[in-house]
Amino acid sequence: MLSELHLIFGIALVLSWICGTVLNSSIVAVYLSDWKKGLNLGACNQIILTMGCTNLLLQSFLTFHLMFITYQFSVLLDKELLLAAVSFGLHFSISLSFWLTAWLSGCYCVQLFNSSNRFFILLKREVSTVVAYCLLGSVLTLFIAEMPIIWTTHITTDQNQTSIYSMMDDNIALVLFNFTISCLLPTIITSFCIGLSLMSLLKHVHKMKQNSSKFWNPQLKSHVKACRTMLLLLAVNLIFSLTVFISSQLKDKAGVSGIYVPWFILMSNPSGKAIILLFGNSRLATAWSKFLFSQ
Repeated sequence: MLSELHLIFGIALVLSWICGTVLNSSIVAVYLSDWKKGLNLGACNQIILTMGCTNLLLQSFLTFHLMFITYQFSVLLDKELLLAAVSFGLHFSISLSFWLTAWLSGCYCVQLFNSSNRFFILLKREVSTVVAYCLLGSVLTLFIAEMPIIWTTHITTDQNQTSIYSMMDDNIALVLFNFTISCLLPTIITSFCIGLSLMSLLKHVHKMKQNSSKFWNPQLKSHVKACRTMLLLLAVNLIFSLTVFISSQLKDKAGVSGIYVPWFILMSNPSGKAIILLFGNSRLATAWSKFLFSQ
């Protein structure tokens, strides 16, 4: 018999899966529709499309992982290879999500930051090609880096509680390497790009004040929107990382209600990112407004 907390969490899990799937599917649908029409998506929109696909994967793997831990599905799913594949997919999609935020911030930064440096000018001109290589490189690198999870993951049972355990967790060097490549490095890149973009924004505002021109023009609006999107995505990533850490620390120390709090935060991550992207991108915002007001 399920407890009241288990039932509430189950309902929240299903609702978050539906919400995240609908929101991120709409992002993918908008850009796939544009692509089918032969429209050029542009570098930033290509990254956002990839983010939508990654968030769909993250939502599915996260939901399955939490359902397994909460409702002890070890009887139904006793094949360790399947659960190892789910763990691999979860780690891979989380890491890729961090890197996509870094590349999107870099793309916005290249568009917003003005510099006479020859390398920066060349980068701005070839940004679509660079983004394509960055996306491909990230996918291949993370796929190889996370692959050991598949053969080091096992199901453990302690006091009738079944959990997923990876032997990689006992290797401090591997843990630090994984943390650096999947979280720390993309976070540093994102923060650096945000810093450059904010500098460019402040210079733009100062220049407009000196020229006594119209202060709140469309260019400034797009600049502010891009900076806000980068900051919000960075905040969501940091909250997610902190929640994962807290969840791992509370696993054996907190009560049932205590461990549910970080889980609620984790499963809302894909939906939160989708909302940030929907309101931070004019193409997506327009598509959603047309959909809502046409009903």
